[in-house]
Amino acid sequence: MPVRTPDGRTLTVEGMPEPFKTGWSCLLWVHVDTGAYRVHTGAAGARELVARYLGEFSRFTVREASWNGARLVSYEDPEISGTTMLWIGPHHELYTFVPGTGVPFEVFMDQLGRFDVQDAPDGLVLTPRPGAGVQFASLIAVNTLDGVCSVQVKPRSEAAPELPGRAGKRVRGGELWKVDERAADGKLFRSALLVNDTTATTLMAAQPDDPRFAAVADSIECKLN
Repeated sequence: MPVRTPDGRTLTVEGMPEPFKTGWSCLLWVHVDTGAYRVHTGAAGARELVARYLGEFSRFTVREASWNGARLVSYEDPEISGTTMLWIGPHHELYTFVPGTGVPFEVFMDQLGRFDVQDAPDGLVLTPRPGAGVQFASLIAVNTLDGVCSVQVKPRSEAAPELPGRAGKRVRGGELWKVDERAADGKLFRSALLVNDTTATTLMAAQPDDPRFAAVADSIECKLN
């Protein structure tokens, strides 16, 4: 199913040997007159599940409020003196990080008030309100093929510094380059960069010698419009 990204574009992924088992998460930089901040989107409840999995949830001070029919949740982390603030809708959530603790919900409400937040099964979209002075940049969409690889998709226009100087292999999804790197202990990390007219996709292999990884790199096609 095509996925809506938070800046209003549509991401279509085809050629997969099997469908993704989880939804897409996105990262987006928001630029306003007072500076810039990063927002993340994902399935509703995902941030809490990750925090519990990592064992960090128990140290949070959790606060909650209602705002325009959605839940606002605050995770205060005294260990790093920072707060994650979440907007949670029926399908997806949006969150950002704010330095300090004891941050009033009004700070987050002011950020959210610059947008019309539209939550639907195919994605969460932020539409800037007239006069809000908002610009978006640095979109990244992330998912995982369990046991095979992670998938990170960004607009082609934002990937120019990453493009190799040599020609890549022509595959269904565009031009493909394989990248092998070794850690200090000799462990091999294998990734692939796949570029076409609209996207630059990075695939990170779970196991470098897994033939399924090569098959995905040759078949996956990511489009963003």
